[in-house]
Amino acid sequence: MAARRVLWAGGLALLATGCMEGGTTADWPVGTTAVGWTASEGDRWVSPAPGVRCDRFERVCYDRNGPELSLTRDFFGRTAARDLEERIGGNWRTDTRYSPEEGVRCDIEDRLCTKRGEPDYRNTREQFGRKPALAVTEPDGTIRPGRRTVCDPAREVCERNGTPSVDRTRFVFGDRAARNLKSQLKERD
Repeated sequence: MAARRVLWAGGLALLATGCMEGGTTADWPVGTTAVGWTASEGDRWVSPAPGVRCDRFERVCYDRNGPELSLTRDFFGRTAARDLEERIGGNWRTDTRYSPEEGVRCDIEDRLCTKRGEPDYRNTREQFGRKPALAVTEPDGTIRPGRRTVCDPAREVCERNGTPSVDRTRFVFGDRAARNLKSQLKERD
């Protein structure tokens, strides 16, 4: 119910600023509506509420559990909701795979997201939380949550640019691991 209120209030805000039916903005031509977006690739994804991502091209909204019919109806209208229901069947929760952003596929049953066919730490963490993300390891057994960050699950330590990082360790493994690393670093000094 609260999510619907947020979406309803967001719709009113968009209407007031001229971004929905009947309104215009400098970026959108006259007559372009929220239901008939003509957005560029960079404008494809929008997050109208925490934990909700809507794909303007496919006209589908997703939450942590995948495609969400009521959110799609609230954000894109009845026609989009009907299209979604026809596309994935009467029970939209039976489809365990969804795409929270371009090039990323997530599976609810496996609690795993892939990017370009490879397991992806960042998206798995965003969609399913810390514990499922810890299972996303490289062939050498490490976790790579960022370009310059490498984490060792056996030691519960993350290094950024080759130097142990308390912040990155806290992000990946939690407060306990960060405290352990911090005490180890103090002992070295």
